[in-house]
Formats: sequence, structure tokens, C-alpha cells
Amino acid sequence: MRLADRWEQPFAIVVICFTLGFLIAVQVRALNSSQAPPTRRVSVLIDRLASAQEEIRHLRQEVDRLRAQLSGYEKAMAEGKTATERLMGELHRLRILAGLTKVRGPGIIVRVTDAPKPPPGIPAEGIVHDIDLLTMVNELRNAGAEAIAINDQRVVATTAIRCVGTLITVNGVTISPPYEIVAIGDPDKLTKALTMPGGIVDGLRQMGIVVHITRYSDVIVPSLGVTPPLQFARPIE
Repeated sequence: MRLADRWEQPFAIVVICFTLGFLIAVQVRALNSSQAPPTRRVSVLIDRLASAQEEIRHLRQEVDRLRAQLSGYEKAMAEGKTATERLMGELHRLRILAGLTKVRGPGIIVRVTDAPKPPPGIPAEGIVHDIDLLTMVNELRNAGAEAIAINDQRVVATTAIRCVGTLITVNGVTISPPYEIVAIGDPDKLTKALTMPGGIVDGLRQMGIVVHITRYSDVIVPSLGVTPPLQFARPIE
């Protein structure tokens, strides 16, 4: 064995031992460093994290509160919409009853005219009078008519049907024969109400007055032309 080879082996062992010692020292320092108390920067980061978590908790509470508030608003809007729709429906119904709006629907048209040949000796018996039209209107109302008009004059609670001399007025407007009564309701019920035995139509026909009743699937009743003013009546508070 050469002398150089004899010196290389111990030198290699020394290098290896030195390297192992250096690695062990580095590892020990790393372990000691990981177990050392946190630095100031780490402490600041921990404080910020805790603060952020607290802020997140408050924000979640605020979101929950806003969601509940929004739900309350949506519920109130839904209830308000329902109440508004209910009020609008009631207003629409009252407008129809008051005759303030034109309406249409199934019903009948009754055409009434004076007798072509009045009964001998009593010519007045063959003429249509205000009481005849008023009786027809009452029979139609009792049969469920929802809207009625006579010669385009809407009949409402304040309507007056009366004779002025030889003329008939409805709502203060003079009308003349032939008289046309339009009524919205069940066509069969309205017809039966007028044509019952011994009823108004039977009586008129016995005096020679001509009465024609026609059923329709759709008729139109006009609105009230002039709304009568109220001078004395007022709502009770």
C-alpha cells in the first residue's frame, strides 16, 4: 500500500465526521429555533388574526340581522300587495254597483212598446207606464241582475223612473218607446222572473203591449251619465 493511500483514508473519515457534526448542529439549531418563543412579528400576526375573526363574527351577525329585516320587508310588501288587491277589487265592485263604469256580461234584452191597438174604450191600458218599467226592474233585481239600463240610462239606487205628463223619464232624461231594458245576470233566471205565470209580462201582454225577451251570452250596460250630487248625506266617522 502506498503512503498516499494510507493518508487519504483517515482524511476522508475526518471530513465525513466533520460533515456529520455540522449537519447535527444545524438540525439542533433548527429544533431549538422552532421551540423558541414567538417573535414580535408573530405576535402581531396572531393579534390581527384574532381581530379579523372577531370582525367576521360581527359581520355575520349583521348579515343575519339584515336578512331578517329583508324578510320582514318582503312579508310586509306581500301583505300590502294583498291588501291593495283586495281594496282594488272592492273598489271595482262598488264602482259597478254605483254605475260608474261600463260593464258587460251574459244577460237579456227586453224590448217593450205600446200596444198597436189599445183595448176598446180604455186606450191608456195599451200604453207602457213608468210603473211597468219599475216593476220589471224590481223583478230583474230580485232575480240577481247585477247591472240594468233602460234606453242607455243606467239604473242605480238613486235612479228615478217616473211619468211626466205623457212621457217617461229615467235619471231625469226623457225616453220614448220602444223601451229597451238591458240586464246582466243569469239569462235563464232573469227570463223566468219576468215570464212567471201572472207576472209582469203576462199582465202587459193581456193589455196588448208588445214584449220581446232575448237571451244573450254578452251584453253591454253603459255607465251612469250624470252622478247626482249629495247635499245632505255624508259618511259616519
